[in-house]
Amino acid sequence: MIELLIATAIFTMVVIAVIGIFVEVLGVQGKQTSSAAVNEESQALLQRIQYYVELSSYVSSTVDVSTSTLILRMPQQAIDPTVISLSGGVVYLTQASGTPTALTSNRVTVPSLSFTRHANPPGHDSVSVAFTVAFATSNIKQAFSQALQTSITRVSAANFDSAIYPSSSPLPLGQSSGLWSPINGVLYFQNSNVGVGAASPQQPLEVNGGVRLNTAVGNKPGCNSNSRGTLFFNELATGATDTIQLCVEYPNGTYNWVTGAFQ
Repeated sequence: MIELLIATAIFTMVVIAVIGIFVEVLGVQGKQTSSAAVNEESQALLQRIQYYVELSSYVSSTVDVSTSTLILRMPQQAIDPTVISLSGGVVYLTQASGTPTALTSNRVTVPSLSFTRHANPPGHDSVSVAFTVAFATSNIKQAFSQALQTSITRVSAANFDSAIYPSSSPLPLGQSSGLWSPINGVLYFQNSNVGVGAASPQQPLEVNGGVRLNTAVGNKPGCNSNSRGTLFFNELATGATDTIQLCVEYPNGTYNWVTGAFQ
């Protein structure tokens, strides 16, 4: 009888130990599952944010002020603006004011998300991104979360939706060693020459087409050393013949408009 009791006790202890090991293995597996899900979702979310920031032409937020909503102006009208925001533990992507699309799945929740724009003149702006991703579970043994923080720099050329102002005054627009490409297929640059409709200007200013002088923008200036060489079209009233005037200097040092009449 005593031997039976001892054997029963030993068997019970072995069963308890096996059950404990089994529970521990299940806990480790659960932790690995939650860890893998959080890592996968975190990397996918970071890659999507990085992709859209690098693609953007402008970050529409106040410099050095943290926000939970990132508004990106895009060069493609079909996805402009692109908005990344947090709502109810889910990160959403909204493009061109369309229907929001979830960037995270129901496997995880995102308790916090923040963006901070940093200006880096003369380089592109950068965006600091910080967020926390947690495994969506009520089981404390499977609970797992991680926080990520990084900085992403825009890489695309900029499209502007408002006035352009330099960070300090004055700043040049381009330089001799870095000429601008044709602007809108109309304005061309070659060395120090500028062409309007002329792809290879051979003079300081070369125009492929007519040049119109319009007096509607203001009155004729005074003829002096500052306006010497100014050509002015004098638009007269109906019934009178228009004239062209040129500000010149005479040998005695005086200045006056010389008028050319049309017959």
